[in-house]
Amino acid sequence: MKAYVYSRVACDDGFSLELQTAKLIHYAKQAGYTVIGDYSEYGGGLTLERPALQALTQAVLMNRPDIVLVNDITRIARRMEMVQAYIELLNEFEINLLCLQDRLLFSRNSVTTI
Repeated sequence: MKAYVYSRVACDDGFSLELQTAKLIHYAKQAGYTVIGDYSEYGGGLTLERPALQALTQAVLMNRPDIVLVNDITRIARRMEMVQAYIELLNEFEINLLCLQDRLLFSRNSVTTI
């Protein structure tokens, strides 16, 4: 199964972004996913208009992976209506979203605790 990884932190502290990405890639490999791309960025979560998130979205829609992995749901956005809109976009193309720390898997019309 194909996966993309997305990491975001608000500010550059020198190591958090890299640790987050490494954790997600490690999980993906252990779960049997093939990571076909990873996107990471520094920035606030008050908008979906962030360069790496936009690039991820474009790649996801073109390559149709099985899943997108994030550390937690707030990595997508801080406002739930934005998160919901992003989940709906993924669901429209039958792409799952796994929020590792939250232990939540969003798939077409359902949320599962992992």
